Amino acid sequence: MATKRKQMMDELKALDDQQLRQREATLRRGLFDLRAEMVTSKVKDLTRLRKDRREIARIHTLLTQRESAVGAGDQPQR
Repeated sequence: MATKRKQMMDELKALDDQQLRQREATLRRGLFDLRAEMVTSKVKDLTRLRKDRREIARIHTLLTQRESAVGAGDQPQR
């Protein structure tokens, strides 16, 4: 199980910021559609909701880490 997560993180780390934001937007659209399907009881894979939310969280984590790494380089060291 941990190897799948590591593999996913490695794939996400290979993407640049713009690609990460595009992937996040795609996942968010998919979540919206999935919620609409849940209302009409057409959902067959309920675990997809959780998986997509977690992938969005991973993307946010990577973007935040990158922003803080860039921000740390701009500040003078004490």
